[in-house]
Amino acid sequence: MQSMHYRVSLKNTLIILALASITSACSTRQTSKPLSIDPTWAPIANSSHSAQLTQLLTAEFTLQRQGSEFASPLYLEAAQQSDQAAVAKRATSSAIMSDDNDAVLKASARWLELDPNDANIYPIRLQALLVEGDTNSAAELLQQALDSQVSLAFLPNFVDQNIRQTDITEQLEAVLSQEALRQSIYVEIAQYHLLFIKGGYPFIVENINGLMSRSPMTELEGLIIIKAFSEEQLGFSKKALRTLEKGLAQFPESQRITANLLETLIKTDQYKRALEAFYTADFSPFTAQQVGLAMGQLLLQKGQTLSAIELLSSLPKQGALKDQLLFILANAQYQAGQTDSAISNLLHVYGQLSWNASELLVTWLYDKKQEKLINPLILQRAQQDQEAGHVSGVADLHLERNQPELAIDLLSRSIKVFPEIDGLRYKRAITYDTLEQWPQALADLKWLLNKHPDDSAYMNALGYTMLVRSPKDFNQAFTLIKQAYQLDSDDPAILDSMGWAYFKKGNLDEAVDFLQQAWTQMQDAEIGAHYGEVLWQLANSDKAIEIWQEALQDNPNLPILRKTIKQYAPELLAEHKENT
Repeated sequence: MQSMHYRVSLKNTLIILALASITSACSTRQTSKPLSIDPTWAPIANSSHSAQLTQLLTAEFTLQRQGSEFASPLYLEAAQQSDQAAVAKRATSSAIMSDDNDAVLKASARWLELDPNDANIYPIRLQALLVEGDTNSAAELLQQALDSQVSLAFLPNFVDQNIRQTDITEQLEAVLSQEALRQSIYVEIAQYHLLFIKGGYPFIVENINGLMSRSPMTELEGLIIIKAFSEEQLGFSKKALRTLEKGLAQFPESQRITANLLETLIKTDQYKRALEAFYTADFSPFTAQQVGLAMGQLLLQKGQTLSAIELLSSLPKQGALKDQLLFILANAQYQAGQTDSAISNLLHVYGQLSWNASELLVTWLYDKKQEKLINPLILQRAQQDQEAGHVSGVADLHLERNQPELAIDLLSRSIKVFPEIDGLRYKRAITYDTLEQWPQALADLKWLLNKHPDDSAYMNALGYTMLVRSPKDFNQAFTLIKQAYQLDSDDPAILDSMGWAYFKKGNLDEAVDFLQQAWTQMQDAEIGAHYGEVLWQLANSDKAIEIWQEALQDNPNLPILRKTIKQYAPELLAEHKENT
């Protein structure tokens, strides 16, 4: 069942509650000619009112040019010197926008002092006090509202807005438990909202009817949903359904009750009735999308795949939920064997689900044995999303499926589309190296180093690749590695290269020192392969085996690690296979 709560951030909530600006935004255009004041108006220009106006205008200019963080102290100063509540309201609003809780407390205190009968101040100040952890002042604030005959009608909604802020709701629960505040029906209603958050369903089901009989109509809709949800959680689905049906008869225009009723119908296997009711409901496009998406997911959980597809396909395909909707619809279609439609919908999923969609697209096309379609589609998505990371990720997926040629093809295409993304060329160099296409790997690394002549990472990568792939260039390779070490002596990759270069020169003592430093900083499988081999050559076989065992935990399939262990201690590979 859809929860009755909709999370609203503290900042947004307080901005909504805070009143609008007392002065309109001023133009930032300046005149080079100084303003002159008519002597007739000098007494007014020099008055305290003029000074306050100057303060406010300065604050407004600062807000427009530098933002609320810089404007907030100016507004606060103006509020403390003014006897107008509107100035304090503006200062409070600015403090909220700057996320400065201390400033909110100060500005709201001034607002409350100037106009204690303004109901808008109480939820704002209550939030700030609870953020501060000042429950005593929070209780005093609510008591002041009652003494000033200000309604506490904001409290139930205040609870809902803080549903995920456990520290706030726990403090509020303690505040509302005070006997002096129980004279307000809204305190009692808020307590039920708090109990609902904590899962106090048995107490709610047993006692809520009495509260509902005394509740204002404005709060009854929410209590109906709380009651129905609690009944459902206790396994009384039919009771929950009756509660919602009665509630809808009482509030026929309530979209919240309708949404919960539709979901309850699905949970009680009344699929046809739920769908008919949804299609005839008078929902706005966004609400239809929101409710329909929840219903579609429930239908899928119930195994009603075709009904879910029909429902999800009918929903609006725009707005904030578009990507989530298309992603779920595509998965449902794929389950139903509607592969082409599934892929078509998945191609239009971006936003936070963009990479999930790309990854799934690769999986589906491989399953269909249409992997050659992957690269053009992924490149198209990367361009649309302006996210080259998709390319690198899909290249890895190709490599996992032993299709390095497809990885090279994708990376080569992407370099033309994203020429400024050097990581793609570096990725291609590594992939060329994996394929033992060393001239191509070296060419890419030389290109990168030529573009970034002082980059220690590229310097080391080229030097190491030359070291292991082109022995005739050993001296040039070692020079590059040493230059990289001079630039960054703490990089474990560079330390590994230094160690391996010394090993190749036959200087085992120097080699083991560098490799030990590299391994201490990063337990990488390749570093482990090198370090273990040098230890073995130094007749420290026990330590070598210990290092290799750890390296196998990092990357058991790394070719250089497996090759090294196979040469010196092949039994380790068999042991590792048995233990995994």
